[in-house]
Amino acid sequence: MKKLVGFLTVAGLLTSVNAAEVNLKLPVKVSGGISAGYSYADSTAEGFELNNFLLEFSKDAETGDIGFTAAIGYLSSNKPSTTGDQFGFQYGYLTIKPIENITLDAGVLTTNVGYEVANTYANPNITLGKVWSAQPVYYGGARLTYSFTEDLNVFAEVNDDGNSGAWSVGSIGKLNNIEYVASYYDKNNPSEPDIVDIILSTSLMENLDVAVNGDYQIGKNNNGYGVAFYIIPKAGNISLPIRLESFDDNGSGAYNNNKGYDIAITPTYKFKSGYLRAEAFYYNYDKKEGISGSDAAGGYVDDSNVVFRVEAGYTF
Repeated sequence: MKKLVGFLTVAGLLTSVNAAEVNLKLPVKVSGGISAGYSYADSTAEGFELNNFLLEFSKDAETGDIGFTAAIGYLSSNKPSTTGDQFGFQYGYLTIKPIENITLDAGVLTTNVGYEVANTYANPNITLGKVWSAQPVYYGGARLTYSFTEDLNVFAEVNDDGNSGAWSVGSIGKLNNIEYVASYYDKNNPSEPDIVDIILSTSLMENLDVAVNGDYQIGKNNNGYGVAFYIIPKAGNISLPIRLESFDDNGSGAYNNNKGYDIAITPTYKFKSGYLRAEAFYYNYDKKEGISGSDAAGGYVDDSNVVFRVEAGYTF
């Protein structure tokens, strides 16, 4: 993450300065990434793909002041931007911090639900998980957060994710060396399931990270579940992220009336400002279904298959 700092000189005419150069003094953080690769799935779908391009601008809110976060770009997930296009505005909100322990975010928010994110270069695996596919991503709303300590925060929000009047409450923090997020997400829509979401993550030792993300999907008549386990051994610049998932819609409506399991193994080499990784993704579902997070996702329609992918990414 870098700070974009420029200077606008208006004191006079400087003939040595190119007229096309305009520099602004903007104390704004700029972060993001771009990733591209190749996918192959048993001759049924293959091709080169641009997986992500995201540019985020932000300024932290200091006590008694206002900050902001805004992002534009392209995400090849099955969650398009709020403009309806694949490239464009993704999320953006103002952050108001009236006193030290309270923040209010309002605009198009990024969800607190789920371990994985739509900009997949920030995930340990290339292919988005099935658990992620039933979670909210971006939506218009307002979120109030109160920080008791750095390791104990509670939040409440209202949003219009699919239906006006949706809301969520939860807590984000750390207990000993375990980071956690616990939340309840109510869609205020009887035709869609509500979500109890738990995320736990920790480092068992210097070279081993583990995490689990469990969702209990509360439907009108039946309840479903989804759980994803993440195991990430590391050695220097090399890591081997492994994700194991199991899910069952059970008539809740969360997973398209499907159930099954999948595994992703993603050997990764990390450079100073990016990475190179490959992935073998095996899925076994009761019903045929496309796979999220790929330009060629429409071709990966089967009840079981192996998808091979390779991806390079640059992050900043």
